[in-house]
Amino acid sequence: MQGLADDTKSPAAAQVRLAPDPVTRYADSILFHRSVSPFRAKGTFMILQSPSHGGAIDAAAEKYGIAAPDWLDLSTGINATAWPIAAIDAIHWQRLPLASELDALKQAAADYYGISHPNQIACAPGTQALIQTIPFWFADQGRTATVHIIGPTYAEHALGWKRAGFRTETVTTTPENRVSNMADILQSPGGRDDIVILVNPNNPDGGLIDQTTLTELAEMATEHGKWLLIDEAFMDCSPEYSICRQCHKFEHMIVLRSFGKFFGLAGLRLGCAVMPPELAADLTDRIGPWAIAGPALTIARAAFEDRVWQTDMRQQLSIDANRLDNLIASLTDLERIGGTILFRLYHGKNAAKLAHHLGTQGILVRLFDDHADRVRFGLPGTEKDWIRLEKALAGL
Repeated sequence: MQGLADDTKSPAAAQVRLAPDPVTRYADSILFHRSVSPFRAKGTFMILQSPSHGGAIDAAAEKYGIAAPDWLDLSTGINATAWPIAAIDAIHWQRLPLASELDALKQAAADYYGISHPNQIACAPGTQALIQTIPFWFADQGRTATVHIIGPTYAEHALGWKRAGFRTETVTTTPENRVSNMADILQSPGGRDDIVILVNPNNPDGGLIDQTTLTELAEMATEHGKWLLIDEAFMDCSPEYSICRQCHKFEHMIVLRSFGKFFGLAGLRLGCAVMPPELAADLTDRIGPWAIAGPALTIARAAFEDRVWQTDMRQQLSIDANRLDNLIASLTDLERIGGTILFRLYHGKNAAKLAHHLGTQGILVRLFDDHADRVRFGLPGTEKDWIRLEKALAGL
């Protein structure tokens, strides 16, 4: 899942470091395995340190001696109540995915996102695959721009562009000054072809910029020859804020959408990039054939078309998010400082201690390497899980 990033440190030749204190540096040493990844940049073979993520059940199981199936994973923003999958015809497992099936999926996605034509969509096996592919796609076109990442936010964006050899700059912001900081970058002289990346709503603080304001920012980008990449991975909860339906107006704007989070089917692996048709066609060629599995095409199309489930789920998630806030407020000293209806972000000096305690009870939440006083909770999916969380918190 998505984490806070500090992009001011040098990425070169970083080594894995395990913190000595399992409570105050819980995110480093207990749950979030940190690996190193090779990449080529300007002819040099270098190593970058991969960011930590939520969902690290295997590492948690090893640390606490609790089997993986026995964990309650609240460390991601993935909906714990998944869209109900019907039986899948065996033919979808047996044959290669058909072009007509991909076309049908794109049409369903276009209708869901409010896009005028499905030729504005490129599909990949997960938004993460797009985050790792798009930088090299840009690099192959000879671009040498600076990438400005509006942060703190999902750390894989910075890593992906660094791997492709781009200079990256994380612009530290708050939800209150995010728009003004973006405007300053987009209107700055020079830097044609520079790229500004915004996660909206932001992860993990949930900061959200409305469609009208984003349209104005996109106009600035166009006027000054810059690119705007907007990651709307958590936008399904507030679709009225999405900029997708405006994409056809801007040649230099790309919007990423995640299927798995809201629909609770992260293992299906599907992400969409919305952009002008000629760019979508070129990126689709870069991704290659049969990128989306046949069963995934069938399942995702049906989920995109299920408007009743979508409406009911947004209402239920809103209720559950408020329930979590009340539970945390009544049993802990944490203060909510952000989030969406899929996850909540809390702050408190004992956040790491609380997360460690929950770990001993087989409940995984998300701490951040550079903000040990912040913790993110996903929502329990069943009444049994709610009771389990309440009992664990009551035992603090």
